[in-house]
Amino acid sequence: MLDKFSRQVNSLASGVYNQIAQIKLNRVHTPVSSVAIAIAIAIGVVLPIRETGGVQPLELVTYDWMMRNRWYNPGLDHRLLLVKITETDIQTQQKWPLSDRIVAQVLDELAKFEPAVIGLDLYRDVPHSPGHQDLRFQLQSLDNVIGITKLSDSQEPGVPPPPHLPAEAVGFNDIVNDPDGIARRNLLFAQNAEGNTFYSFALRVTLKYLSDRGIVIENSPTDPQRILLGKATLSPLEQDSGGYKTIDAEGYQILLNYRAPGSISQEVTLTEVLNREVDPSWIKDKIVLIGTTASSEKDLFFTPYGIKTETETFKMPGVRLHAQMVSQLLSSALDGKAIFWFLPNWIEMLWIATCSAIGGIVAWQIQHPLKLGLGFMLGVGGIVAIGFALFHWGGWIPVAAPVLTFTLALSGVVASKLLYTAFHDDLTGLPNRASFMNQLDRVYRRSQPKTFPFFLPLGKRSPTLSEQKPPVLFLDSKFTPIPRLLAVLFLDLDRFKVINDGLGHELGDLLLIAIAERIRTLMRQPRTDGIEAVTIARVGGDEFAILLDNLYRSEDAINIGESLYHQIAKPFTLKGQPIYTTASIGMALGRADDSRNLLRDAHTAMYRAKALSKARPQVFESAMQNNAVARFQLETDLRRAINAGATPINGKIESEFLVYYQPLVDLTSGKISGFEALVRWQHPERGLVFPGEFITVAEETGSIVPLGELVLVIACWQICKWQEEFPQEPPLMVSVNLSGKQFAQPNLIEVIKRTLDQTHLDPTCLKLEITESVVMDEVELAIEMLSQMKALNVKLGIDDFGTGYSSLSYLHRFPTDTLKVDRSFVTRMVEGDQNSAIVKTIIALAHNLNMDVIAEGVETPEQLAQLRSLGCECGQGYFFAKPLPAAQIEALLKSDPTW
Repeated sequence: MLDKFSRQVNSLASGVYNQIAQIKLNRVHTPVSSVAIAIAIAIGVVLPIRETGGVQPLELVTYDWMMRNRWYNPGLDHRLLLVKITETDIQTQQKWPLSDRIVAQVLDELAKFEPAVIGLDLYRDVPHSPGHQDLRFQLQSLDNVIGITKLSDSQEPGVPPPPHLPAEAVGFNDIVNDPDGIARRNLLFAQNAEGNTFYSFALRVTLKYLSDRGIVIENSPTDPQRILLGKATLSPLEQDSGGYKTIDAEGYQILLNYRAPGSISQEVTLTEVLNREVDPSWIKDKIVLIGTTASSEKDLFFTPYGIKTETETFKMPGVRLHAQMVSQLLSSALDGKAIFWFLPNWIEMLWIATCSAIGGIVAWQIQHPLKLGLGFMLGVGGIVAIGFALFHWGGWIPVAAPVLTFTLALSGVVASKLLYTAFHDDLTGLPNRASFMNQLDRVYRRSQPKTFPFFLPLGKRSPTLSEQKPPVLFLDSKFTPIPRLLAVLFLDLDRFKVINDGLGHELGDLLLIAIAERIRTLMRQPRTDGIEAVTIARVGGDEFAILLDNLYRSEDAINIGESLYHQIAKPFTLKGQPIYTTASIGMALGRADDSRNLLRDAHTAMYRAKALSKARPQVFESAMQNNAVARFQLETDLRRAINAGATPINGKIESEFLVYYQPLVDLTSGKISGFEALVRWQHPERGLVFPGEFITVAEETGSIVPLGELVLVIACWQICKWQEEFPQEPPLMVSVNLSGKQFAQPNLIEVIKRTLDQTHLDPTCLKLEITESVVMDEVELAIEMLSQMKALNVKLGIDDFGTGYSSLSYLHRFPTDTLKVDRSFVTRMVEGDQNSAIVKTIIALAHNLNMDVIAEGVETPEQLAQLRSLGCECGQGYFFAKPLPAAQIEALLKSDPTW
């Protein structure tokens, strides 16, 4: 039987897997195999537990709930009358068991009104004086009385039937309880060891009633297990029918279909019968059952309508339980109401497996937690609703087991998804950085020599790691050892942020998916050199890494990297739009025992490739790591210095960042009119650091914004101090450069205004310079920002004019005061008329737009003379002075130079 069950489970799991494998999704999910495994585990756990009866208590609880809540309400069964013996009746008679005379009087009163059947649910195996002869006479004279007996078993002796009734007028009144003590089954007949058949009390009463209508019980001609009773076809309960799995199915049992939780027929008391207070129409041609309902007699049974821990009110007297059984048989035989039906066990198993598959698919398809929770509730509700609807129509199918498999499969897939997500990228389906690092770690651990000291002979020791040699391969005829290499390729997409921001994140995601697929396709192509792509991973937003194994020449890894570069450089067509991109590729080579650092080294090499902008992978060198470490230290020191800020002490600014000032000379008077502020970094260990070493790092890390604010504050404070010490007309001014990130910061206007308020500098003495390329990135936004800055009354200048984008068409819209001629034009100005004409044109253009001009890079008297002849207002360069610290500028101002 277990072998058959195992084959059924395997067949179901295989079918579920094949069904799921047919489903195609448009986005990355947990692999189908993981979903199928979760479903198979749920089935494999629940079905064996169910087969051993582990789920049966839950199924019985579900059965009780459905019985209590079904909408079946047929009302009273008027074919029955219940004569109940209450506590009051017993007190009135002052005797229990009732005397034979009282029972005889009841039978006599009932017989006067011609009942169809009288069912006596009272033991009368011994005389109960007085009136024994009276009872004997009534039982012998009436042919419609059915008495009771109790079958004997191994634990209790039976109770004999009334001695004056024939065998066909006696039925056993044994009630079959389930393991939880609740009566849910109707035992119709049973056989003893000698093969004798005994009918139940309810069946005897029913057959007697139906015999007057020509209905008898008979075997089905097509199925010997079934019996026919009027319009009803009865099938016996099996051990595994419905939610059952471990019940004693001996005899012929059917599931008890309760008509109602309480009384199902007219009821009168014993006293009312004796006092002739009963309507005769309730008796004539009816089934009259006589039994006790007094709670003191303990003839009470738990039913699906009550809970064992509740009060006695929820128990049903035995005579009412027999009335339920008789009513069920009559409704089936005369009214055609179906007896409970069940599915074959293999269909129940398929139903359970299907629910498991649905649970797995729901968890697989739905990503959002709230939607998944709703799907879970709908799934469980759907299973219960199906079971409840079939229950209403007379079918009992498993409900608890399908709910369990649904829940387990759903939970298993969710767990698989969480585990998958922890080590895979949701977008591309590739392993993520954590998975890649785990793979490198596994490679490293496999490379470590294994020692087994417990198996060494006594007195020997295991070799140390330094004494063990890594495995080598012998490829040539001389057995020359050739070490096996690993390589990690690190790819970073160029200009991906531009694509993502310009074309939208949806196209950006599609591009990443397409690139991942190209990498996969290339690396899965069969190779003759034995190189294996162990792992392809997405390790960052636009970064991918590939681990190569079985390398014996570094050139092979370089060739693969070049192939990757050319594959990625090919155009992508996404939503009908061609998209072009390239990748910067870094590569690190090493042995397996060096594998833990390969990703870091490849990443460092990738930065080198990006800096060189070459269409060729860059192989890691130790100097790159030194540079990377130095850069990291520079970033750390830079943030520390910025956070330290600046503090005025004794008329000086204390800060690691020094502001150097290069004079701006009025070419008309030859006097100093102001200064350009240029930052330097006085590092506590490295000494003076020039902008070329740290400005790029500040730009890339975002530190340029707080650094620029710090320089602005220092410069404004310093120029105020000099205006007091060296008054002149017009007063000295200071020019401060704004980087692109500063210009884009949302609170720039607030920062400028706050600085002016704190330093008390006249806004007209502050000039803010922006490069031409910055204002041309977003022209309309730049114009709006410049207008807000101009509203503060500061001066505005465009730096390096003529070297960036062509801004001539927008120049008249910029609210700027100054154009600064780039040093490259000034330097070549004396080399020919063409270069001189460019400077002349810029000066003329500025004057026509009511702007003044500053020429930077003035280094010779000839350049100065030519600029003066062209009408340039201001000059700046080494001819006048190089950038100097504040102390040397003060000395220069004291000397009051003229050029």
